Amino acid sequence: MDYMTLFPGYTRDKPRFAALAAAVLQQVYDLIALVPEMESGFSVAQAVGEQLEALGVSLSIPRQSGWNDETYRSILLRKLRRSQWNGLNSCAFEYVDEGETFIDNCNGTVTATTVEAVPAGEVMPVPMGFKAV
Repeated sequence: MDYMTLFPGYTRDKPRFAALAAAVLQQVYDLIALVPEMESGFSVAQAVGEQLEALGVSLSIPRQSGWNDETYRSILLRKLRRSQWNGLNSCAFEYVDEGETFIDNCNGTVTATTVEAVPAGEVMPVPMGFKAV
């Protein structure tokens, strides 16, 4: 959209006003073009390196040494899936990945481990009122 056409007619033939408006509007156009790039930077599926680490910090899972981007991304995606679980047993396995094992500690806690040795409790969906160990 050409925002210059929204200014009143009596300002359009003023060269200094037109130059100032064009300079300000250029910044707006630059910000509009930047928005799609920012969205990809906050996507776990598309982020890499430091972007992925920043997302991990916001999910309370800092990157461990030895985790490449793909491993770290899969751990973060599991954490996001776990946070979407409604607590019903009937749909618990929709939020669990292959290769995970679970141990009921008989004290209201569940220990979850995976082939990739993800920290316990970072993967298993845990219903409200229970504490992951």
